[in-house]
Amino acid sequence: MTTIRRGAKMTVAEYMAIDTLEGLWELCDGELYEMPPPNLEHQCLISLLSQLINAYLLTTTPRMGIALPGVGVALSEFRMFIPDLTYVRAERAHLLRRNLIEGAPDLVVEVLSSDRRRDLVMKRGWYADAGVPEYWIMDPVNETITILELSGSDYVERAVLTRNDTLTTPAIPGFAFQLEQLFGEPMRQQTLIS
Repeated sequence: MTTIRRGAKMTVAEYMAIDTLEGLWELCDGELYEMPPPNLEHQCLISLLSQLINAYLLTTTPRMGIALPGVGVALSEFRMFIPDLTYVRAERAHLLRRNLIEGAPDLVVEVLSSDRRRDLVMKRGWYADAGVPEYWIMDPVNETITILELSGSDYVERAVLTRNDTLTTPAIPGFAFQLEQLFGEPMRQQTLIS
């Protein structure tokens, strides 16, 4: 059993050995960060997006990769995040471990939550530092997906897509879907009813 040492930097290995944490936690520069639980709309959007991507991937031969929701990603010795959705190409499957992805995946997706600064600024910097080639930021309030592409050591905005647009990505050649399929999905609409 690993105990949490106050004031000391924790490594990913130490984090993974903790069996007493409840809830969702990330490791940010060696410090634990408790994430607020996602709401139902958030989970619905990620589930739908994961289904759309994986349904396409199942049609490819050989299979091009896999999209995984809510899986830990170790980006360095002291950083382990849980993106809402992570995509790893088949030729990089060596990154997949028993309990996490070890190294920069090909694509991460975050749904904006109450801590918008964390997704828009902090995680953007951390994912860029780790060399994640593509980062999507989904905004359920404005019904947009911002697509960021790594250029050098920082992200550039490739597109801000709205409900009427079609999303494509070089990370998954041939994959395309209209955002209406995501934002207009009846089950998502049901989560918006108070």
